[in-house]
Amino acid sequence: MDRGAGVLEAIYELVPEWGAVIAAAVTQLGDGWFLLVLGISASWTVAWRRTARRDRRLERDRCARQPDGPWFVAVIVGGLAVMTALKHLFALPRPDLVTSDPAFLPSSVQSLYLSIASAGGYGFPSGHAVGATVTYGLFALALEARTRRLRLAVAGAIVVAISLTRLVLGVHYPLDVVAGTVVGSSYLAVTWWLLERSPFDRTATAFTLALGLAGVAMIASGRADSAVAYVALAASGLAGWIAANVSPTSVSTPAEQYQRGLLLAASVSLIAVGGFGVLGGRPRLVASAMLLGFLSVFPAAVFPRLTTNEMTTP
Repeated sequence: MDRGAGVLEAIYELVPEWGAVIAAAVTQLGDGWFLLVLGISASWTVAWRRTARRDRRLERDRCARQPDGPWFVAVIVGGLAVMTALKHLFALPRPDLVTSDPAFLPSSVQSLYLSIASAGGYGFPSGHAVGATVTYGLFALALEARTRRLRLAVAGAIVVAISLTRLVLGVHYPLDVVAGTVVGSSYLAVTWWLLERSPFDRTATAFTLALGLAGVAMIASGRADSAVAYVALAASGLAGWIAANVSPTSVSTPAEQYQRGLLLAASVSLIAVGGFGVLGGRPRLVASAMLLGFLSVFPAAVFPRLTTNEMTTP
């Protein structure tokens, strides 16, 4: 399959060394770790803002119907899981171009540059393109600043810039990044549609979906480290969120029964994932991912949540 090798070679030879250094810096905006940090930061920020404005009755009602915040992380994890599954399903190699080594960089910086500018594993679709499309597209849809059209335009510009850096660095073919943006956009559109129509709060729904997709990725990848981490993160986030929101009193409504069932399923998943991490020799990986999952939902326990009494008080 021709993935645009000719175009890639032309771009790679045309860009000067200093351009590759700039590309290595910009490409960090699409790294998985950076996207997760953005998601957790957005979760905390949204939770704090919702709490700070709880004196507004309309805002209180909206928050009570649909707890907000941690679902950002869940949607991002789900997108990364889809990308991981597709990479191993297609199993297409990356370009064999030699990573440039700019001579003007100090020796202390060259090793850092090479670690950023190079990449391993499969190349199709581009993980940076998928992750960036999901994350920045999600922020454009969910956050309230200016107009949605402007937010989408800014998000699109960021995605294009990140995608171009993958070509400049020679770690992806053009078709890889195009496919990445298509996959990311499709996943985000479907997920947004599901979240808008789910009878349950967005966070529980998003983490349930992320956990399922991460499980698929773990099977498709033969239990790759990244897929195992996504399962652990999604399971711990789901368990932490439901535990913080399900009342300890008797379960009476179908929604409460559903959430209690999810809590049980998430708890079992945590035990299974934790056991797998220990037995599989990857306890640190699993523990770190579980910690990130709990951190993403921590605002639910730290910031005061609205109660029914608060909503009915004039």
